[in-house]
Amino acid sequence: MNVHTKRFGEMDIQDQEVIRFEQGIPGFENLKRFALVEIQDHAPFSYLQCIDESEISFIVTNPFEFFPDFECELPDPVVEALNVSSSDQVVVRVIVSINGELEAATVNLVAPVIINHVSGLGKQVVLAKTSYTTRHALFEASEPK
Repeated sequence: MNVHTKRFGEMDIQDQEVIRFEQGIPGFENLKRFALVEIQDHAPFSYLQCIDESEISFIVTNPFEFFPDFECELPDPVVEALNVSSSDQVVVRVIVSINGELEAATVNLVAPVIINHVSGLGKQVVLAKTSYTTRHALFEASEPK
């Protein structure tokens, strides 16, 4: 499908690239369809682009590249809701907030975005009993790989 985006202009998104968030993303519950957009020059960052609302996209990154000890245990109801049968189906991303300079960027480690790339289902999951924060400094950790 041809999708117009504010950030990237026209994009061709294949049906198998669509990620369906059944409950939306907190604060954007009415938006259900997204695509994970990887731009090689922007690595290690990528974008969770809303398909239905061209102005909505989130900068995301793989938390394990910045925080190798990051732990993300998924509750059974989440595993079931996303139809996860093995860990290699799971893609974990965290939302990046940039206010000003990139060096001051923060990430939400409390609520990672979990994607089953096989089923095309996604969910932002709030981790229970964690010491992580919603505004964890991105660059106080080790530099990305």
